[in-house]
Amino acid sequence: MTGLTKPKTVAEINERLRRGEAVVLTAQEFKAEVRRGVRERLEDVDVVTTASHGVMSGTAAVFSVPVSGRGVFSRATRAWLNGVPAFPGPAPNERLGYVDLMVYGTTPSRDAPGRYGGGHLFRDLVEGKEVQIEIVTDEDRPLSRRFTLEELDFARMYNFRNAYRNYMAFGNFKGHSPISTIFGFRPMGPESGVTTVGTGELNPLQNDPELRTIGVGTRILVNEAPGLVVGCGTRSGPDRPNLSVVADMFTMNPRYMGGFITGGGVEVLNAVAIPIPVLNDAVLRALSHCLDEKISLPVADLSDRLPLAEVTYAEVWQGRDLTIAFDPTRRCPECADACPAEAACPVEAISWRERHLDKERCTRCGACAVLCRGGAFGADLGRIELLGRQWPITFRLSDRVRAMELAESLKGRLLRGEFLLSESVTPITFQRPGAKPGDFRRS
Repeated sequence: MTGLTKPKTVAEINERLRRGEAVVLTAQEFKAEVRRGVRERLEDVDVVTTASHGVMSGTAAVFSVPVSGRGVFSRATRAWLNGVPAFPGPAPNERLGYVDLMVYGTTPSRDAPGRYGGGHLFRDLVEGKEVQIEIVTDEDRPLSRRFTLEELDFARMYNFRNAYRNYMAFGNFKGHSPISTIFGFRPMGPESGVTTVGTGELNPLQNDPELRTIGVGTRILVNEAPGLVVGCGTRSGPDRPNLSVVADMFTMNPRYMGGFITGGGVEVLNAVAIPIPVLNDAVLRALSHCLDEKISLPVADLSDRLPLAEVTYAEVWQGRDLTIAFDPTRRCPECADACPAEAACPVEAISWRERHLDKERCTRCGACAVLCRGGAFGADLGRIELLGRQWPITFRLSDRVRAMELAESLKGRLLRGEFLLSESVTPITFQRPGAKPGDFRRS
């Protein structure tokens, strides 16, 4: 192709999307062309869709829940949803019968603290299941009822730390006694291998490291529902940015959501997709450079989380099995009474009695392949070299397959004209601790 080399604008790309003329590629497609030696030019592609899926701890949701008729109680002082503690307020809603609540995605249930938490609750609601609310009023009176998401007029996810620009790998390399951690499916001892976090070259911020296109007000998908970037997230900085995002829950897709059971407690799953408009040569260069083999993955000991070495995301995702092989015909006599893979599955996707792997829930973390002694589950998760030896990767907290699916979903919406790009309202900035108000750092 030949033609324009001048920078594009978001408005111009949106007009091409409306006319059905825009060229949209997923990050997976774009990287495949780069590896084939194709040198994309500015006029060859308009948008690249990126995505990340996996454990995203900084997740919360706010609900406005009808509990009773007017005048029955003044205000709620304590509340639970399916046994998960919720925080009433800040609006008291005096005598209106409603309670505004915030729920953290990582809060464990009162009734099943190791098996159910906020992430499970969020998925149950989006799946249309009935949820029980219990409150204690300021008069110490208990009230409860059951409801579904359809009965609410407000259900919104406020995520304070999502879509990290990739992350780290962890292990118990210094020989400590087993460490309970959210980064393992069980307490991690010296021979527990390595756990990894991050979707590598599909990650939105990795594809826009200078935040040239992602800013405050950028339109995105959160669990396949329309959302917005609010700004930088907690513990965010120019070198390791992450995002605060917001989205209503009514149109979210539950297959991207859920609880995630770890050796350190319950966690929460989310998916974020962001379109990168290819506005100029700098954006195009960043997209072309963002390959697994060029993306650093620091490796740290769990005891202090200080990096010991660096590898790349190629060790995690290139030439590895992205999915889990499952052979339900295999018989495992030694596991007849208790299947270790079933017991350890973070999303409870395995039923060995029924010889079933629920692929809608499976996040391809690899725990089952590591634990299965009879060959029913299998996957090559890869290995890394550290301290003079090879360490097997035994647990993945990010799901590359689901990220690819969401990037493809966003591509489809763009091509159908159902989703248009947005100009950011302001750039994303980072406040320096101890600095004067307004003294910001850009990426």
